This record gives sequence, C-alpha cells and structure tokens, in this order.
Amino acid sequence: MHRMLVATVGAVIASAAILAAQTKTPQPASGSAPAQAAGKTYIGCLGPGSSENTFLLSNAEEKGHKGKAEHLYFKVVPASEKVNLEERVTQQVEVTGTFSDSTPPVAGSESGAGEKLPTFSATKVTYKADYCG
Repeated sequence: MHRMLVATVGAVIASAAILAAQTKTPQPASGSAPAQAAGKTYIGCLGPGSSENTFLLSNAEEKGHKGKAEHLYFKVVPASEKVNLEERVTQQVEVTGTFSDSTPPVAGSESGAGEKLPTFSATKVTYKADYCG
C-alpha cells in the first residue's frame, strides 16, 4: 500500500511538471525583435530616387505619432517584388516597413545638407491621394 501511494504521488508530480513546462511561453521584452519586425508606417509624398528602384519619401510623418509632427525625408526601396512603388510616384502614400540601417530619418530640408539619408525597406504601400500638398 505504501509503495502504491508513493508511486501515485510521484506520477502526479511528474505529470504536473511536464504540463507546466509545456504551457510556459516566454514573453518578449518591450522593444524586442518581434515587436520591431512589424515595422513602422509613414505617410508622405513619394518621389523618384537617384537610382533604379529607389525612391524618396518627403514631408513624411509617422502614422499615429502624437505631438508636433516632424517632416522627415528618407530613401524608400521595395522589400520584395510584390511592393510596386513606381506606380505611386508623385502621389501621397502610406508606407509600412523597417529601416535597413541605423541612420535616423532627416527632418527639415529635402537636401539634408549633404547628410546620408536612411533607407526604408517598404513591405506595403497604400495610396492616400493623387497629389502631394
């Protein structure tokens, strides 16, 4: 009888440990890679860039950004062949994606006074208006 009780208690403890190990899922820390992988969304005027399949988003504002809006400038490239930026040149668009380098977007003048513009890899582009302004 004593052996049976010890075996039953041991089986229950082992089952509980296995069940607990299966139900625990690690929670990503705030600002971790999965959260950043979703990307950011900007609304601005899409113009032609300096090379093939490169574009410039001007007067861009981060969607949902609270406070004083900064007018940002940066290069935009399609993340895949499915993203067709060329058909949206000279239109106001909404682009979603991620920056491929750590250079921050340039605020203010389009020329950037010789500053290197960051490159934004667009995963999605959405039409907003026929013209910018």
